[in-house]
Amino acid sequence: MNEKAKILIIEDDNDLVAALTKILENKGYNAEAAYDPEEGWDKLKKNKPDLIILDVMFGGKGESKGFDFAQKIRYDKQISDIPILMMTAINTERPFFNFSPETDSEFLPVDAFLDKPVKTEELYSKVDELLQQKISKWRNWPQKEE
Repeated sequence: MNEKAKILIIEDDNDLVAALTKILENKGYNAEAAYDPEEGWDKLKKNKPDLIILDVMFGGKGESKGFDFAQKIRYDKQISDIPILMMTAINTERPFFNFSPETDSEFLPVDAFLDKPVKTEELYSKVDELLQQKISKWRNWPQKEE
C-alpha cells in the first residue's frame, strides 16, 4: 500500500482515542480522532477516510448517538461506501441488550462490530479485513445487503 490508509476514530473516551491512535499508527495507518458525532461529521466530509471506527454511546447521559450516526452516513451517498467498524461496551454493560449486526443489521448498517475492551490483534484483524473490503456492504442502505 503506497499511501497510508486513513482511519477516522469517533469516540468520546480520550484515553481510548489515544490508545487506538497509537495502535493504528504503529501498524502504519493514518488515524484521526473526533470526540463526538458532530465533530466526526465535519472531519468525515472534509477528509473522506478509508474506514470509520465508531462508538455507540456518547456523553454523560449515555446517548446512543452512534446508531443514528451510522444511519446518517448510509443516507449520504457521497460517503455511504465507507466501511464502519463499531466498537462499544454496550453488550458488556447491558448484557440484556445483546445487540448484534448479524441479527439487527436492518437498524445498524455497520460492517463489523467489536465489544470493548478490544484486543489489539482482534482490532488489527477487523481493520485489515474492512480495508481490504474497501466498500461497505451497506452503501445502498436501507436496501438489503448486496
